[in-house]
Amino acid sequence: MPPKRKDFLRPKPKGKLKAQEPQSENDFLEAADEFEQAAGKWRAGDAPKAVRFFNRAIDTYNEGLKRFPHSFDLAYNKANLQYTITEDERVASQLGSRFALLEETLTSHRFAISLNPTNTDILFNAAQVLTSIAEAGLDAGTQAAGKHDARPLLEEAAEILTKCLKSQQQEYAQMQAEIAKVQASGEYQEAWEGERQQQADNQEEDTETASSSSEAPGDWATVEEPLTLESILETCTAQLNAITTLLGLYDPAIDRFSVDGLSSIEKKAEDGMDTVMATVPALMKLIDQSPTSKTIDEPEAGPTLSISSTSAAKQAITSPKADAMLAVASFQASIAEVQYRSGKTTSAAYAETVERTFSSLIQSATGPDLESTNVQSAYADALMDLASALADGTEYTTSSPTYATDIEIQWTALTQTQNLLTQLSSAPYTSVLSPSRLADVFSARGDTDLFRFRISLLEGAKPAWVKSQPTLVANAGVFYRGARSYAEKAGAAGLRSTADAKAIVAEILKEVASGSGATKETWKGKSAGVAKVLEQMVEESIVAREHAEGVLKCT
Repeated sequence: MPPKRKDFLRPKPKGKLKAQEPQSENDFLEAADEFEQAAGKWRAGDAPKAVRFFNRAIDTYNEGLKRFPHSFDLAYNKANLQYTITEDERVASQLGSRFALLEETLTSHRFAISLNPTNTDILFNAAQVLTSIAEAGLDAGTQAAGKHDARPLLEEAAEILTKCLKSQQQEYAQMQAEIAKVQASGEYQEAWEGERQQQADNQEEDTETASSSSEAPGDWATVEEPLTLESILETCTAQLNAITTLLGLYDPAIDRFSVDGLSSIEKKAEDGMDTVMATVPALMKLIDQSPTSKTIDEPEAGPTLSISSTSAAKQAITSPKADAMLAVASFQASIAEVQYRSGKTTSAAYAETVERTFSSLIQSATGPDLESTNVQSAYADALMDLASALADGTEYTTSSPTYATDIEIQWTALTQTQNLLTQLSSAPYTSVLSPSRLADVFSARGDTDLFRFRISLLEGAKPAWVKSQPTLVANAGVFYRGARSYAEKAGAAGLRSTADAKAIVAEILKEVASGSGATKETWKGKSAGVAKVLEQMVEESIVAREHAEGVLKCT
């Protein structure tokens, strides 16, 4: 979910004016925004040039903050720009470590919060940055270190978003009470009609004076848009996403017990359950009952700073309702995983919950569009998590009475995962997804087939599974190379190196499975990269630990 931004609206001058050194706070805001707009024109075609303009914008914000250290607007916009940069892979790759950039961005957000601790927009954005840092750490570091560092970040993000949600609910309730009071007074219709007439008069007057005032700098104003139901729903989505990621770090050994009976993760899960069971349904109902808003043309004005609004052209094409419904489903699937890992439910019940949770969403995901793509991706992730959780279970032994059922559930889930991902990596979905997203899809396809390859090697594997071994391991290599190709197109160096290392893992396993024992010169000297991805693949149960040790000996 993108950060909530501030957008600048200002009149266009008739001709070029001589650039002057910024003097006032508004001068710095406008100068920085001009650099941001210039950078935006080059983001797609010339990332290095875009970076130069982005750096000039940040330098301008820094200079402005030296002159006006208590300017929340300058601090907010600087922090927002930095986060926007970290989310653009082509731009961020020009600036070094994305993790370091995110940490710098968090520092900027904390400074902005110190200037306005109750502003829900900057708090919302800070929570997004915390979540991004946690996810980047999980992807980049070792599994143990990544999880250790990610937990406090995700807990803080979830706490911030829970507070934001409560604050927004209170603000909206107060706003509705004030509206009801005005309506009950009988003055509402009269005031509304007078306002419409005044707007019409202002439009006519502004049209006459626009040409004479367009070259003047104008007065800046900060306009905070009224809170909407959709905005509150977006906060619900962000909160559930943060808690869902946190639930993925659940460890029964340390989270099952605490002094007051609930671990920190379980407390956050309760907050999420409250959002799922009460807040989201209530918001959905209110949105459905709300009359369609009619847009009234606004009169042209001087430069304006609008808090928490995003221009229609820049907004995501998924709706807040669709995002919230998907966040609810992913959260519920994660709760089911935690219940299974803590021994509170069976593998069959866990699998049934995942299928039931996503059933209605999958049926409505007719695609090809971004909403349908997101649903299928999330369902594939949930099925992959199901297979991994079963492999980690205490009952995952040949002597267990549920062993045959468990591996059957795993194989079915992974086959379903591959079907979903195959659809996403084929036309017409390939026209919807970005190269980086397609790289993720192809990498997931490789992971899925390597996981099935591992199951086919187990005692008790069905003959058909065993027969598919050569095809599975060969396809995994093809998919990883496809991921590498799309990562190159996206300019995502990290994705490319990961896909390259996974492709080597698949090649080695293929040679070992065939019994050839052949080695390739391209494997030599790749032990560091291969070891890093192998650790994650073992953690996710894609590759058995004993097989990983054999792979490392070949690099």
